[in-house]
Amino acid sequence: MKKAYKVMSSVALAGMIISGAAWGTAQAANQPSAKAQSAVSERVTQEGVTLSVAKALYDGNHVRIELKRSGKGFDGKLVGGKIDEKTGDYLLGKGSISNIRIAINGKSINEYGGGDHAKRPTLVWGPKGNDTAVIYLTDASQLGGNLEAFPDKFQLTAEVDLEGHKKPYKLKIPVQKTAEKPVVVKPNVTKTSGNVTIKLNKATLTSTSSRLQLIMEGYKQHPEANQDILFDFVDDQGHIIERISGSGTDENNAKGDMYYDFVLEAVGKSAKSITVKPFKPVVIDDGSGRFKLDGNGEIVKQYIKELEMAVSVK
Repeated sequence: MKKAYKVMSSVALAGMIISGAAWGTAQAANQPSAKAQSAVSERVTQEGVTLSVAKALYDGNHVRIELKRSGKGFDGKLVGGKIDEKTGDYLLGKGSISNIRIAINGKSINEYGGGDHAKRPTLVWGPKGNDTAVIYLTDASQLGGNLEAFPDKFQLTAEVDLEGHKKPYKLKIPVQKTAEKPVVVKPNVTKTSGNVTIKLNKATLTSTSSRLQLIMEGYKQHPEANQDILFDFVDDQGHIIERISGSGTDENNAKGDMYYDFVLEAVGKSAKSITVKPFKPVVIDDGSGRFKLDGNGEIVKQYIKELEMAVSVK
């Protein structure tokens, strides 16, 4: 039986992005397999369906786990479903992931930071073909000061719920940070436009990802100006750098600043810099709160040139 999930409007989505609690997003997980990823033999079979851990990576910026599904008796993609045009419900087929719970050394990620939502790790997952899912996990260490980072070595436990299956799939995955030494840059670049001030505070670069910390200063003092600002990332050759995950919160500091933590794909070998391009999405003026789309179905964006910042990666 297929289960229905309500789809949020663009207004609700924007609300998540600018809310005080930590939020997270994921791009489609069609990322190339990193050389640093290691094979893991963990697999569980239940009701004729096997979930196996194909690869695991922890580069210091994020944890990336690749799950593969095999067997028979499922009729949906491992990740994703479809929208019922009549009801607006989001339908999952049998054998699709409906939820994932993660623990580190036996401790649920929901318990990090004393259970404070704004201090928990960010968990997202996405598809890689029909029968593969990629799980991304990022600690909250860049969402404020003195927040807990992942240990260099730990046991990760993933409990995966599949639609139509009674029992969760429990997978135990050993994780160890790669030996690669990241390049850490503190550009300390600040740009201002009206009542909006954004600081590019830190960049951590590896061969498998790039992690940027942005601080929107005075967020709570000028909420009307700071709300709805989103970000694109490009290299110096104009290539878009896809976002793996992103989170943000204003709850981990007393000044009301908004801390953003973005994990991006690794930049190309010939790239010399990453440019942060803040923008506001254009909203249709019909009271619906929907984002305006161009002819290709992409959100129409109003870039804020005064706030653009670049960090060298060489």
